Amino acid sequence: MQFCDDCGSTMLKISGEWICRECSPDAIDNATTNDEPTTPPQRSASLGELPTTDAGSVRKQQAMEWLSSLSEPSAAELQHSFLAKPSDFTGSTYPTSISNIRITGDAKFVETIAGLLKPIQELEGGNTRVEINLQETEDRDTGETTGNYALYLSVAERG
Repeated sequence: MQFCDDCGSTMLKISGEWICRECSPDAIDNATTNDEPTTPPQRSASLGELPTTDAGSVRKQQAMEWLSSLSEPSAAELQHSFLAKPSDFTGSTYPTSISNIRITGDAKFVETIAGLLKPIQELEGGNTRVEINLQETEDRDTGETTGNYALYLSVAERG
C-alpha cells in the first residue's frame, strides 16, 4: 500500500502505476482495467463536498440529509471499501486513509451493528488479516465493568 506524499491519502495501483485517489480522481475514473487486476471500483464519496463549520464539523441537518441519501452497501462494496493497514505501519492511523471501525454501546446495539459488518470476515486470508478486539468496557474512575461493550475492527496486510 502506498500513501500520497502530497495529501497522505492511500493510492491505488492502476496499470502498474500508483495514483492518488484524492489528488487524481479523474485519472482513476478514466483508467482502463484491461491490463491487470486493479483495486475494485469504489463508491463515490461526497463527504468532502458537505459544508462545514469553522471547526470542521458538518452540521446536523446536512449530516442527516447525507445519511438519508446513502444506500446500504453490498457485501462486496463493504469489503472493497476497506483499506488495510500496511504490515510495516507504525504510529497513528488517524491521519491516514487506513480503515478502522469502533463501535461502543450496550450488548444489543454492538451485536446489531456488528451483524452488518459480517462480510469483513471474508477479508481474512493469505494477504490480509482481520484485527478484532471485543471487550466489555470499564468505568475509568472505578475500574468496574459497565455492562457495555467496545468492538474495534480493522484489516491489516500480512507481513
